[in-house]
Amino acid sequence: MPDNSADQTPPAVRSMIDLIGRQSAHYALRLDELGTIQDNGKPLTERNLLANFHHRVEQVVVEYEKSNVPPRGDALVFEQVHRPSPDDPDVLHGPAASIRKLLALEVEFRGPRRLSGTQNMYLAELYEVLGGVLKKSGLPAHAALAYKRATYCFDVAEDVTAQDRCRLARARAKRQATMPRWRRIPGFVSDMLCGYGFKPFQLLAWIAVQLVLFTILYWIWEGKQLTWHSLADAAKVCFTNYLNPVGVDDLNARAQVLLLVESWTGIIFLSVLFALLVRRWFRF
Repeated sequence: MPDNSADQTPPAVRSMIDLIGRQSAHYALRLDELGTIQDNGKPLTERNLLANFHHRVEQVVVEYEKSNVPPRGDALVFEQVHRPSPDDPDVLHGPAASIRKLLALEVEFRGPRRLSGTQNMYLAELYEVLGGVLKKSGLPAHAALAYKRATYCFDVAEDVTAQDRCRLARARAKRQATMPRWRRIPGFVSDMLCGYGFKPFQLLAWIAVQLVLFTILYWIWEGKQLTWHSLADAAKVCFTNYLNPVGVDDLNARAQVLLLVESWTGIIFLSVLFALLVRRWFRF
């Protein structure tokens, strides 16, 4: 039996879906120009293209405001674009399909109608999933936009855990979109140490690694005999020094420098850890 779901779509909605399809198709063609040298002598980046994307979204939003699209209750207006049927002949695949979905989501998000709580949750989930698809498709700047919108929608729904998850994903997507590549180094270090501040307990693993490393070095450089007893003494000194610097006057030069470096490292890492924990627990 043929599927008549497309016939049940209101004409105004079908017209808007067609407009979204045309705008996204024209924009998808521009993705092939990424990396080409422009008139200003610089290569076209994904972030440059986003300005054109926002312009196209606003064009569709203007038409949306003029249209007679009937209310859909808690359902999304362009549900057919967000969750297309496999039997739909208009179903696209690859980056073109992702751009079409992103444009439709942006029109829903920026449109003239106030979104219900249920619609906000739908949008948040769709934006988050689409962000991952866009990132895998090599469009991290577009993915960052999707995660930004998802964060806002989850904020409306007061889902704190989902907000942090999307903020972390957005930070990683923005880093991937940063050019030249060497400018990604600070972000990579922050992500590796504490997940851009959204994973403070990740610092505990690094603190444990530091304590082990400093203990072994102190044991080798200061221990008169490499025994398990001297290792326990070295661990005691290093653990104490990490939290509260101890006197180093009676040690050799290498051990003194080691404990000074350890004490400064402990101050920095513990201060950052406590700051991130306070921010996480009290949502500053």
